[in-house]
Amino acid sequence: MAADRDTELMERLARDDEGALDVLVAAFAPGLLRFARRTLADPEEAEDVVQEAFVRLWRARRRWRPTATLSTYLHTIVTRLCLNRRRSLLRRPAHGSLPADDEAAHPGDRAPDPERLAASAQLGTALAAELAALPPNQRAALLLRHEAGLSYQAIAAALDTTAGAVESLLSRARARLRGRLAGWLAQGCDAGHDPRAGKPRNRG
Repeated sequence: MAADRDTELMERLARDDEGALDVLVAAFAPGLLRFARRTLADPEEAEDVVQEAFVRLWRARRRWRPTATLSTYLHTIVTRLCLNRRRSLLRRPAHGSLPADDEAAHPGDRAPDPERLAASAQLGTALAAELAALPPNQRAALLLRHEAGLSYQAIAAALDTTAGAVESLLSRARARLRGRLAGWLAQGCDAGHDPRAGKPRNRG
């Protein structure tokens, strides 16, 4: 079981086994990095946050107790670090858009249709922009629920709030995204039309 594996690795870590840390980084870092990138919309800051999370895990290696899964524990650390960084980032101009996941798409049997690719890219860009525009706590709650798969109770612990407040955060975040993306969905993300502009784009 994953919980047994996590406990075994943390017991090894408590004995200063750096090999156990390597295993934990390989297992959890990719997902934590995707989460941090979506939360911060800044790849460099996201990498710093994930590195700091594992530094903190190492420092706490002898104090860790299996009261929650290791995934929940690490996501809690990363969430709090991200929210702190987010407050700092909001004080200076943004210098990049939300990066796409590093996971490569699986090729199909047929060549992809250019119109569909353009539509998918438009929707992905719109979703990333609207996700980035959510208030930090709403954004973190949404990603912790739908990307990390945490329970309401675990999200509440990560955000230092209640499960009821998490439900409210998720409800507001979903409603905002639905409302802002309604134009894209209603028009089927027509590759030749940008709903934000209100008129067809000139393809040259």
